[in-house]
Parts: sequence; structure tokens; C-alpha cells
Amino acid sequence: MAASMENNVHPKIGPDISVFMKGGSNMLGFRPLFSRDSKCLFIIQGSSILVYNTNSGEHIRQLCKHTQQIVGIQIYPRNHLQLVSCSSDGTVIHWDYTDGVVLKEYNLQCKVFAFFMPFEDNSICFITKNKYKDEENIVLLRVRFSANEHREKRFLMKNLLPDEKSITFGNKGEYVAAVNGEKLYAYHVKTESIRRHLLGGDRHFTCIAAHPTETCLATGDDSGRILLWYNFMIVNQPAKSVLHWHSLPVTGISFTVEGSHLYSVGGENVLVKWTMGQTQHREFLPRLGAPIKHLSISSDSFMLATCHLDNSIQIISSHLTITQVIQGITHNHVKQESSGTLPVGLVYDSRSAALVLNGKVGHLQFYSVQTDKQLYNLDIVGQNVVSGASQNSPIIYTEVERAAFSDSGQWLATVQRRADGWSQQEISLKFWQYDNSSQTYLLNTKVDLPHMEKVNKLLFQPGSAVNTPLAVTTSDDTKFKIWGLVDDTDIYRERNCWACESCGYYKSSAATEAAFSDDGSLLAVVFDQMATLWTPENNALKVALSIPGCQDNIRHVLFGNKGAAHLLLSGTQTKLVVWNLLTFCIEWCVELQVVALAGDPMSDLVAGITKDSTLYVYRLGSSTPVYTHENVSTSPVLSAIFLPNALEWKRKSSTLLWQQTSQLYFMNENQELLTINESSGGVGEAREQGVKIEGNLPLTPFGQLLAKKTKTGVESVQRQRHVQLGNPGSDAVID
Repeated sequence: MAASMENNVHPKIGPDISVFMKGGSNMLGFRPLFSRDSKCLFIIQGSSILVYNTNSGEHIRQLCKHTQQIVGIQIYPRNHLQLVSCSSDGTVIHWDYTDGVVLKEYNLQCKVFAFFMPFEDNSICFITKNKYKDEENIVLLRVRFSANEHREKRFLMKNLLPDEKSITFGNKGEYVAAVNGEKLYAYHVKTESIRRHLLGGDRHFTCIAAHPTETCLATGDDSGRILLWYNFMIVNQPAKSVLHWHSLPVTGISFTVEGSHLYSVGGENVLVKWTMGQTQHREFLPRLGAPIKHLSISSDSFMLATCHLDNSIQIISSHLTITQVIQGITHNHVKQESSGTLPVGLVYDSRSAALVLNGKVGHLQFYSVQTDKQLYNLDIVGQNVVSGASQNSPIIYTEVERAAFSDSGQWLATVQRRADGWSQQEISLKFWQYDNSSQTYLLNTKVDLPHMEKVNKLLFQPGSAVNTPLAVTTSDDTKFKIWGLVDDTDIYRERNCWACESCGYYKSSAATEAAFSDDGSLLAVVFDQMATLWTPENNALKVALSIPGCQDNIRHVLFGNKGAAHLLLSGTQTKLVVWNLLTFCIEWCVELQVVALAGDPMSDLVAGITKDSTLYVYRLGSSTPVYTHENVSTSPVLSAIFLPNALEWKRKSSTLLWQQTSQLYFMNENQELLTINESSGGVGEAREQGVKIEGNLPLTPFGQLLAKKTKTGVESVQRQRHVQLGNPGSDAVID
């Protein structure tokens, strides 16, 4: 899902350097779309379109040409191998999605909220803001193109919502129906007559769908009801029937192509299949993982796609079995004020070469940056998440707030906490050991209430022996603790477990940040304005450092690596200060409001991102930045990390000199994973370079080999077809 953001929200700095979205991009803004043969699924991601194979779940292609948010995609009615997309600035592009080629492009000269192609002729419909009788209104317009490119605009409806789920077209465009609040509007296209109906009661519409063959509408509301409307174009009091299973607002409804079944989704994490004419008969696919926001169905009704609030898309067969899951970075949709959006931050697991961060509530997700795929979820807490909790009295869950890996990846330590504000905090420290037979982490030790207050930092000592690892925790209870592996063998079993070896404190200040030196011989612990240095083996205090004339608490602390191992970087709300540990003097100081700090484990580089989203890269020996980049994110940055290039893409990930050993990644509040890299052109590029993926083959070595052989075998045939029949359909010119 890697996408360039240079033309959208992140400006270019220099000739070829841009901010790229590597993962975590929002796929929930608009409904996905199946190709006519159901072999491909098109997903809107910002200003680009992702093409996935529905059988293998592989990412085949990315269509990039728009510069603004895409608001709608449709299959071109006259050629089912062509896709039409429209962005919010009114740019409409016709694609040959099999080759990723732009066939035609034009602009509607207005802001567009939603885009449709319900008619068989060469016309489009879109929702926009327009003046109607001298008043600003959200309206539905129809634009028809003649042979000489003349555009004929026609007004259809007004008082609409800027939402694609609030409008539907029935009987191949014979009528248009829309919902807004408690009102239902039905407009007959030929007679230009309109009917208005009220929902009644203290309810509001949430979505609408039209029956494919009958004059029937299905509407969902915020009470969980589905209403079937009949004769709504004829009488003022149409006949209605009620389907009610959902306890939460209905977020999506869709008829099958024959109209024999109706599917509905909501916040219960359940897909419901209704049989029309037998409204009491319904089937369920429960426990889908997260509340469902959108629902799409293929043209043959054999496949469905559900979009979930955790930023995943599940492809489901008509037999209600999950066939594929499209999942990059899982978004945490259960946000709690006590924990924040990303309490763990970004952590690197050297064993799997994966980025580890918060995922589902109470879980850690292991994410591959190279393939943009989630490797697996690790359930840390072991709790059930109840769907549909009241906003007035939300459920407080236990969340994973800290995580750290040993150098070898053999050990994982986690801290979980539940704080509801009125009862005692529930805090647990857990140590997990990797099991080679089960290929996962198994719980080794659980320590309840390791500290009396919130744990601020958790990390392992680098360079320690596999058999004698050490870990450290800091807390608001003014203490830091060093944990070690001890022998817990008895007559029943041989095992090791973790126990507290020593405890340290400095005056009565809270212990916040901590860091180990590159070789693990020194431990830096921050107590308010003081940075203290300790020897971890005997927990002896060596020195306490403070910034002269500064009353701000230290928020960041970091040892230098490689040639800068004798330097210690500390950051306050307004300053970055580097100490020389050989002389205990300040090496340099700059005024910066850093919110995220990361050190390169392979060099002496550090990267800091400020409150105004400016990136600064320094070598610790100099106060002059080696690289700066403004506006790297549209939302506040939460965490940053360097990933070694030696393990990721074999040093091919960046052409920037300061990223030759490691690649910088950072995540913002929108849970988007961003990076700095060289821009690459291309309108509709395949995900992998080299062999072109033919026929939606899975992106595997065998699939590429088969694609190469297929392409070689048909080359001569294709050349003959060009001579005898002219250009193939994928190169056809639109009327």
C-alpha cells in the first residue's frame, strides 16, 4: 500500500525527495468495488486506487494519477475492463486497469463528494455543492457528454448528504432515492416527479439500497432497523415492512443481483443475510473482528467485501465463509484517553524483522514493512471486546502500554494497564519467551503490580548474554527496577523466571525516560530535570546531569551509537542538549520542540520530529543538521524508528546518504506509517518491478514464472491481432 504523497499533502523538498506513505493508509473512506468478473477488488486509498486479486489476496497494482482524495470509482458500462474514478477536485479519469493506463481525463470544474455511473449512456452523476434558487445546497447533478465533448448538465435532486451511502439508483437509473436525517426522497428520472417520506419517531436514516428488479427500497436507521419500502413513487403512505436484528446503527445494506437476498452490517461485527419474502429467515457470520463500516457485493453476488474500523477488508463468499483478508497495519479503533493512540510506539523485532506496535485492543501486531502485510497478532491481555459500548459510559479495557525485545528476539517484555479513574490501577508486567516449536511467544512470567503507578519505560539491556538478560522499568512511583532471569527449578520442572534484582530512585522525583548505552554498560534514567547515570549490574549511581537555567522536565534521552557512544542526547519541551560523558560538559544545544526522537542503531545519526512536523537529522557530534524536511505529516507524529537496511531490502530502500545504513519511519495520529525516500514516477505501477503480472496471477515466484511464460507464448498472437483486428479492447478509445 505504499503511496507517494508528494502531490497531495506533503510537499517535495529538493528535486526528487518526498514523503511516502508506507502503510496504515485509510481504506475506510469509501466502499470498495469488484471488477465485473470478480477477479479484482478496487480499494480507494487517498489519491490512488489499489488493485487486489480476490483469489489470492495479493496486491497487484496501484493506479496513481489523481492529486486529491478519490471520492468514487465505477466500472465503465460500455467496457467492463475499464475503470472510471473521480476525485474531490472534479478530475475524472478513465483507466484500463489491466495495464494501468490512463485512457482519458477531464475535469468537472467543481468540488465532488460522491460519484456514480448508473446509466447505460455516456453520462455520470455526482454529488456537489451548488447554488439552487440562490441558496447553497448539496445537490445531485447529471452530466451527459455528446460526440463533440459538449457537456449537458441536468439537476436531479437537492438537500442531500455528501455521502455515497445516502443515495441509490433503482431499475438501471429509472429512479433515484436519497435519505437525509429522517427524510426519504424518491425522484423519477423520466417524469421528473419527486416524493417525500418521513421515517417517523426519534430515528434517522443511515444508509439506503435499491432492489435491482423491483420498485423496492431498503433503508437502515440508527436504531438498527431495516425498512423495506414499496409503492413509494405512487402513494404518500407507502407500504413498509420491518427487518430488525441489529442493536446498533445499520452501516451498510446491499441486495444481491437477483434481489433474492439482502445483506446488512453494523457495529456488532456481524454480517447478516436476509432471505427476501421470508423475512424471518436469516443467516449470520459473527465475530468478524471489528465494527463494519461499508459493505460491497460483486456483480455475480458470489462475493462480498466488508470494510472494518480496524482498517481491514474481508472478502466473504455467498456461503458466508471468509476467503481472504486484506490487512496492512491494524488501526486501533478503541481509543482510550488513559492510553492514547499508540502507547507502545514503534518497536523493532530482530527475529522476524518486523515492526511491532499496538493493534487490536490488548494485542501487539507484527507488521512487515517490506510486504506491507500484517504477519500476526499476539494477544497479550486475553480479554473480550464488547461491541457497541455506550458513549456516555464507555467500557475501559486493559491496554498494552509498553513493549520491548531482547537483542536476540528470544525475549519479549510487555506492560499492560487498566485505569478507569475511580478504582485502583491494574498493572501487569509480562515476560514472553519465543518457542521454536510453536513459532510464537509464550508467557514465561507475570508480575502483578510491578510498580504502584504507571510504568513509563520498558527496555532490555543490549549486548547482554542470552542466559543472563536484564530489563529495566521506570515508573511514576519514583522508582526504577532492574529485572533479571533467575533459576526457578523445582522437583517438578526445570525453568527460569524473571524477578526484580534491584530498585533505584533519585530524591522523590518520578522516573520517566530511560536508555542503555550501546554496549549496555551504562543506564540513563530521567528524574524530572535530572538525567542520572547508573551501572546496571550493581545499580550504582555514577553522575547526575542537569541543563543549566532550564526548568523543563527532560522528555527524551538517548545514547549515541558507533563513533558517538560517548555522547548522551536529552530533549526537553524546547531544547535538544548533547552531553559529552567523558568531560560531563554540554557538547551543543539547539532550540527545538521535539515530539519524537529516534537513533540509528547502525550509525551516529539521530532524527527528531518537531511539533510543527519538521524533520531534523543530526550527527551527534555536530549541531548542524545533515537533513531537514518540513511538513512531513498532516497530523502530529507519535513515534519514530530506524530500521536496519541490512535486513530490510538489502540496502536498497533509500538513495539518501543519511539513510544508507537504516531507513527512518514514523507514525502519526492517523496511524499512517511514513518515510522519506526518492520519488518514483509511474501512473499505474505494478507492486513489484520486473515481470508484468498477467491475468491477476498471485505475486509469487511461481506466479511470476507463469506470467512470463504466458506472455512469451502469446506475443506473436497479439501482434497478429493488432494487424487483423486493430487495437484490443484495453486500448479502446472512449466515445
